[in-house]
Amino acid sequence: MLNLQRQLKLGVAVAALVAIAPAWAFAEEKAAANVVETKGQETKKKASGSNKPLKPVAGQPAEAKPQGPKSYYVPTRAYRLEPQPDIPPYVRNLGKTYKEFEGIDWLNVGLDSRARFEYRQNDYRPWTNTSQNPPSSQRKMFPNSLWLSRTRVYLGIQNILDPFRAVVEFQDSRAFNSIYQYQGQEINETDLISAYGELYFKDAFGKDDRGNDRPLMARAGRFHFELLDRRLIAENEFRNTTNNFEGFRVKIGKKDNDWDLDSFLMRPVVRYPYQFDRPDWQNWIYGSVLSIRRWSEYATVQPYFIGRKQFADPFNTSNSLKVARETYAPGVRIYGVLGNFDYDFDINKQLGYTGEFAAIGANTTAVQRTVQLDSIAYGIEAGYTFADHPWKPRVSLVYTYGSGDKSPYDSASQNFDIFYGFNQPFSRNDYMAWNNMKAPKARLEFTPAKNLQIDTAFSAYWLASAAGAWDRANLSAPLGNRGTFVGTEFDIRARYKLSQFINLTASYARFWPGSFTSSFAQAVALQPYYPQSFPGQTGTTNGLTAKPTDFFYLEASVNAFGDGQPITKDPASQFWDGVKLNATEAKAPSWRDVYVGLNGGGAWSSPFWNGAVYPISNAAASTPVALASTMPAGSSNLAGFIGGLHLGTNWRFDNNVVAGLEADLHGVSGNTATKWQANLVPVGANAFINYDQRTATLNYLGTIRGRLGYLVTPTVQLYGTGGMAYGGVTSNTALFTRRAAGANITNATATFDDSRIGWTAGGGVEWMFMPNWSAKAEYLRYDLGSVYARGVAVQPNGFYAVATNTRTTFDGNLIQAGISRHFDMLSKD
Repeated sequence: MLNLQRQLKLGVAVAALVAIAPAWAFAEEKAAANVVETKGQETKKKASGSNKPLKPVAGQPAEAKPQGPKSYYVPTRAYRLEPQPDIPPYVRNLGKTYKEFEGIDWLNVGLDSRARFEYRQNDYRPWTNTSQNPPSSQRKMFPNSLWLSRTRVYLGIQNILDPFRAVVEFQDSRAFNSIYQYQGQEINETDLISAYGELYFKDAFGKDDRGNDRPLMARAGRFHFELLDRRLIAENEFRNTTNNFEGFRVKIGKKDNDWDLDSFLMRPVVRYPYQFDRPDWQNWIYGSVLSIRRWSEYATVQPYFIGRKQFADPFNTSNSLKVARETYAPGVRIYGVLGNFDYDFDINKQLGYTGEFAAIGANTTAVQRTVQLDSIAYGIEAGYTFADHPWKPRVSLVYTYGSGDKSPYDSASQNFDIFYGFNQPFSRNDYMAWNNMKAPKARLEFTPAKNLQIDTAFSAYWLASAAGAWDRANLSAPLGNRGTFVGTEFDIRARYKLSQFINLTASYARFWPGSFTSSFAQAVALQPYYPQSFPGQTGTTNGLTAKPTDFFYLEASVNAFGDGQPITKDPASQFWDGVKLNATEAKAPSWRDVYVGLNGGGAWSSPFWNGAVYPISNAAASTPVALASTMPAGSSNLAGFIGGLHLGTNWRFDNNVVAGLEADLHGVSGNTATKWQANLVPVGANAFINYDQRTATLNYLGTIRGRLGYLVTPTVQLYGTGGMAYGGVTSNTALFTRRAAGANITNATATFDDSRIGWTAGGGVEWMFMPNWSAKAEYLRYDLGSVYARGVAVQPNGFYAVATNTRTTFDGNLIQAGISRHFDMLSKD
């Protein structure tokens, strides 16, 4: 009863704060505005993104000065904590894009497409196999090379029918080449992610002291949006699918004002990969966020309240949705910029109740019960930008904490409810969320060249509670006897704006397991302090969590309406003007440059297998008897698509000889070959039925090569190339053996999955078809060497043991074409 009274008082206090804050803001508006207006212009310019000039509309000179009011809004500099704007970033106002449509400011349009290749090795995150009944959680024991595509279309009407406005947005998310069942975060074929109408009263609450309209917006329908620092409500755009909701949203003011109030009542939309998405009727999310910006760049204060009412759904495949839950989550976020320094702080306290699965007495089966919720989470980031350095480096330190359940036996849960937050700021591998974690991090961000951004970080992770679960990896030690050190992670990411329409990204992350993580790798019998059959205790991960994990991705995105700057001609016309015969003669390229671009083509090979299968012991013979392999040595065809990014440099000598260096990285699709054979093998007085299967996979491929070419014309070079090749490969062999006269079966499997280094050589032709653009076509031969895999298995009754030993060669051919953007080292531009 006391706890309930405390919750009610807290709810009343938060409601009162939200109710009186607008009136307080009005009362203090004039005095604070005077302080803000007296700040020097130099200080304002240092605030990243604050008071930036408006982008010119089509036909307006680029140097024209903005005539509109100044905004109070200052974005955070904290890493990936800036929420997406209400209108998605890929959307453009048609009247401010193409000159031909100047004046059509009532239509917002968007069309973009993103393709990404992901490679993960030793991925700790489990996957849900829904083909079984009931669905089961399984480990990703083999590397996965996954292609993801996402296309979005947006139409929004504003101004012309005011106060009525409307938005319709479709998204098509697909996945290819996975060896595991596709999950909801990967695939969602053509579906509606936004469909809402709203009433927008432009100056319903007058204007602020800087002349910005303070509107009233009331929205109903399906929509997606982000709040605060994205840790609790976010679109999760890094994923291939988008978090969205159905319900109502009411907002007083906008982000340009000195204050605004954003309130919502909604249900999360459940993604169905091949069906129309539907809202979750058992789950309601509600809340309000008040943003006060009266202190300009020095401090933005955001008191907020978020709540959840979830009804129990016993038939849901997710344990977290089977139980009833009610969460009351008041919090406050404060961030700002002080010259070159910046900070961002968020703290959230949660009360209420939650359902959980627990063991009662000696019962070894977990049952549902309801306990009090009492959790807390906070995060703080402090950064410094070296504004005088040409690369504008920013260094930052981050510490995040989210409480975890302290004991499975008490009547309370300290596991923080993460709602629908964005996990990428915590871990590039997507291993951590804002619960049961303590995570210090150091990060560096810099811009070494125009349109090129690089960021890198080192993180360490501990469990906040040793008895709580590491949810993202599904590892749990309820007795708290495995320690708390989860591991460390390094990540690096490079983003490059190739043109007004194309953006490229490449990223790599490596995670090293800690003592808690690796303790689950051994067989159960060998694990220290393992309580047999203890409910909730994770068994063995069969060695997986003792290995470091690797994750990298390559991404290219295309926006049909450019980067927001006026487009004088459509992209096809721009390209054609550069290559048509009657175009103005351009200066010959210098071939002394650096370049970056995209490439794609096909790879094929014939991996050679050579294996031996033999019994180690046999009851019918006093000595081991050779057991003929069920499959003779040979090769198979392996072919598929290959594509990725490349980076290089050229240097032309006076005699038309061009030397260069190029590095590339390719994602691979379809490069898997499998063979199998079954036969009867007599051994002494016994006969055995053997089934032998062998699989070879090329997971990814990259090269680092020197190039030496000759200019046959000022714009065309022929070149030879050679150097190092590297790639990820998997070789698997499996032998299933049983006595023809009995039912005893022996399985011997062996797997090699790792990265290999070898050589490559080839040649090609490159044509500089525009002053800074080239196209190429090339052939490469690569050789990653041979790998060996050996496995041993013993028949259950000990009749005999069998072993298999396989050698697989990985060499092949590659033909690809590419397009590159060049940056002339002799140019002053």
